[in-house]
Amino acid sequence: MTKKQVSIVFLLVSTVFSVLVMVALIILFTVIIMLLFKEVGTVILPMGFILAMFLGCLISQKAMNFAIKKFNLEEKMDPLFGGKNKRSRLD
Repeated sequence: MTKKQVSIVFLLVSTVFSVLVMVALIILFTVIIMLLFKEVGTVILPMGFILAMFLGCLISQKAMNFAIKKFNLEEKMDPLFGGKNKRSRLD
Protein backbone atom coordinates (compact mmCIF):
# COMPACT_ATOMS: atom_id res chain seq x y z
CA MET A 1 0.00 0.00 0.00
CA THR A 2 1.16 3.50 -0.73
CA LYS A 3 1.31 6.18 1.92
CA LYS A 4 -1.77 7.85 0.45
CA GLN A 5 -3.77 4.60 0.64
CA VAL A 6 -2.68 4.02 4.24
CA SER A 7 -3.78 7.55 5.07
CA ILE A 8 -7.20 7.00 3.48
CA VAL A 9 -7.72 3.69 5.31
CA PHE A 10 -6.69 5.30 8.60
CA LEU A 11 -9.10 8.18 7.96
CA LEU A 12 -11.98 5.80 7.25
CA VAL A 13 -11.28 3.62 10.29
CA SER A 14 -10.95 6.66 12.56
CA THR A 15 -14.23 8.07 11.22
CA VAL A 16 -16.08 4.81 11.91
CA PHE A 17 -14.50 4.64 15.38
CA SER A 18 -15.52 8.24 16.10
CA VAL A 19 -19.12 7.64 15.03
CA LEU A 20 -19.36 4.46 17.10
CA VAL A 21 -17.99 6.22 20.20
CA MET A 22 -20.45 9.09 19.76
CA VAL A 23 -23.42 6.77 19.29
CA ALA A 24 -22.44 4.74 22.35
CA LEU A 25 -22.09 7.90 24.45
CA ILE A 26 -25.41 9.28 23.20
CA ILE A 27 -27.18 6.05 24.14
CA LEU A 28 -25.42 5.91 27.51
CA PHE A 29 -26.21 9.55 28.35
CA THR A 30 -29.83 9.15 27.22
CA VAL A 31 -30.32 6.14 29.49
CA ILE A 32 -28.62 7.85 32.43
CA ILE A 33 -30.60 11.06 31.99
CA MET A 34 -33.90 9.22 31.69
CA LEU A 35 -33.16 7.11 34.79
CA LEU A 36 -31.94 9.96 37.00
CA PHE A 37 -34.18 12.79 35.81
CA LYS A 38 -37.52 11.18 34.91
CA GLU A 39 -39.61 14.33 35.11
CA VAL A 40 -37.27 16.80 33.42
CA GLY A 41 -35.30 14.32 31.32
CA THR A 42 -36.59 15.64 28.01
CA VAL A 43 -35.43 19.14 28.92
CA ILE A 44 -31.91 17.98 29.86
CA LEU A 45 -31.62 15.54 26.94
CA PRO A 46 -30.27 18.07 24.38
CA MET A 47 -27.46 19.03 26.77
CA GLY A 48 -26.59 15.35 27.17
CA PHE A 49 -26.58 14.98 23.39
CA ILE A 50 -24.17 17.91 22.96
CA LEU A 51 -21.97 16.65 25.79
CA ALA A 52 -21.87 13.17 24.23
CA MET A 53 -20.81 14.61 20.87
CA PHE A 54 -18.10 16.73 22.49
CA LEU A 55 -16.76 13.85 24.57
CA GLY A 56 -16.93 11.52 21.56
CA CYS A 57 -14.77 13.90 19.52
CA LEU A 58 -12.34 14.32 22.40
CA ILE A 59 -12.03 10.58 23.05
CA SER A 60 -11.58 9.72 19.38
CA GLN A 61 -8.97 12.46 18.93
CA LYS A 62 -6.98 11.20 21.92
CA ALA A 63 -7.29 7.59 20.70
CA MET A 64 -6.09 8.49 17.19
CA ASN A 65 -3.13 10.46 18.53
CA PHE A 66 -2.27 7.51 20.79
CA ALA A 67 -2.49 5.06 17.85
CA ILE A 68 -0.33 7.27 15.62
CA LYS A 69 2.39 7.51 18.27
CA LYS A 70 2.10 3.89 19.49
CA PHE A 71 2.35 2.28 16.05
CA ASN A 72 4.67 4.95 14.57
CA LEU A 73 2.21 5.83 11.80
CA GLU A 74 3.58 9.30 11.11
CA GLU A 75 6.19 7.99 8.70
CA LYS A 76 3.76 5.50 7.11
CA MET A 77 1.11 8.09 6.24
CA ASP A 78 1.07 10.95 3.77
CA PRO A 79 -0.89 14.18 4.22
CA LEU A 80 -4.14 13.98 2.26
CA PHE A 81 -4.56 17.69 1.70
CA GLY A 82 -1.96 20.14 0.54
CA GLY A 83 0.63 19.80 -2.13
CA LYS A 84 4.22 18.78 -1.86
CA ASN A 85 5.34 22.15 -3.22
CA LYS A 86 4.49 24.20 -0.18
CA ARG A 87 5.60 27.75 -0.42
CA SER A 88 6.73 29.73 2.53
CA ARG A 89 4.22 32.21 3.91
CA LEU A 90 6.84 34.90 3.52
CA ASP A 91 6.85 34.56 -0.31
